[in-house]
Amino acid sequence: MNRHQFEEIRRWGEVLRRDEREDVRAAGEAIRLLCEEVERIARDLSAARAAPAAESTDSEPATVDDTLSDEPELFEASLRGRLQRRLAALHR
Repeated sequence: MNRHQFEEIRRWGEVLRRDEREDVRAAGEAIRLLCEEVERIARDLSAARAAPAAESTDSEPATVDDTLSDEPELFEASLRGRLQRRLAALHR
């Protein structure tokens, strides 16, 4: 997933949060929370990668954009799982 795709998902979530239907608003909120979580994980992963790299070289640490596109399967699976759990909780 690249930054453009990620921002599109964020915008989609914001539109859903303004819908008049409660369940759609809840889905939009779940998307917002998931986006925040993905960004937090990307920052943590970037920092974790930068720490060993800083010890061995003086290279530039990875950015959130780099982290989001480095391991798309990891983020896609994580995002999908969290979204499924949030949606399941809404339907209880």
